[in-house]
Amino acid sequence: MNERTKHFLREKFKEYYLKYPIQLPPGFESREWGFVAFDALPKIVMYRHKSFLSRRETLEYPRSMAPAHVYFSVAYYKHPEAGTMADKHWLGADLIFDLDADHLRDAPNSYPGMLALVKGETVKLLEFLTDDFGFSEDVIDVVFSGGRGYHVHVRDPRVRILGSAERREIVDYVSGAGFNMKQIPGEGSGGWGTKINRWIIEYLREMYENENASKILRKFDGIGEAKARALINAGNDTNIEFIRKGKTNFLNGIPESFWNELISVAVQEIGASVDEPVTGDIKRLIRLPTSLHGGSSLRVVPLTPGTIQRFDPLDDAVAFSDAEISVEANVPAACDLRGNHFEIGEGVNTIPEYAGVYLMCRGAVEYIGKGQGSTQGV
Repeated sequence: MNERTKHFLREKFKEYYLKYPIQLPPGFESREWGFVAFDALPKIVMYRHKSFLSRRETLEYPRSMAPAHVYFSVAYYKHPEAGTMADKHWLGADLIFDLDADHLRDAPNSYPGMLALVKGETVKLLEFLTDDFGFSEDVIDVVFSGGRGYHVHVRDPRVRILGSAERREIVDYVSGAGFNMKQIPGEGSGGWGTKINRWIIEYLREMYENENASKILRKFDGIGEAKARALINAGNDTNIEFIRKGKTNFLNGIPESFWNELISVAVQEIGASVDEPVTGDIKRLIRLPTSLHGGSSLRVVPLTPGTIQRFDPLDDAVAFSDAEISVEANVPAACDLRGNHFEIGEGVNTIPEYAGVYLMCRGAVEYIGKGQGSTQGV
């Protein structure tokens, strides 16, 4: 990223912060703040151990500095401005979850595909938090990270004093780590038992209605024609009701290896893929909602459990205009934003500002000036 590009991005980010006041987290006076400036990019140099005593002071800092990234601590401190963690005097921390496409198994290569997959994982986590842990949606904040995923903040006072070990146990629970089932639980067993029961019922119903079910089931070790037929028949209405109640003696002839393999698939589909080190870190700095992500130019968008499903990050998180600017690429690049696909060829290209700023932040192009050159985008 050359100096002209950095200057342009600083000015665009400053325009944003002057126009849109940032949303402050509760207890912002007790938080440590951190900032990454454009100056050293692509090297990340964090300016941290900052604290603010007033809303006005907090809002003014990003307006004057126009940082590439803005962070605040999940922790509350007595002295957040202290230069060492020991001197800050930890008072507690929000419960934080980071869901990122980088940590998902078999994540697609396309950015839209990644974001769709990680949204699904976030929705699964929210179901665990409300259904299994009983947290009210009022104490849960969902945030699009501006990058490849979502953050979930639980601000129930009861979780503030939890240590790292307890927080990692929560991650283990929502991900299904170490889940062990000796028998099929009933639907009324609660927690993972309820989820597993419903998953198995859905699976057996699908087998009951699938004309290729016998062929599919016989691929499992220990399942021959007779056992496959027994599993298929387990999907009829009468047997499903038995399974729903946890009465599965009629399936005792099915080998344990079959259930273990099936449950392994169920746990992967039901569990939420969460970055454990982030949740376990009680002094973590995390992106500020309503700030801009310097690696993408997208807004870090605050959401709720009720609004995440209809949120489209590649449209709703775009912060800049469609005025034309010119950028230069050394190698071809591409992006998808606001329903448009942009193919950037080598040399000078004219594209909407929002696409150009995104590609600059990604390090794919350099800023040239106002619109000139070939126009790209479909």
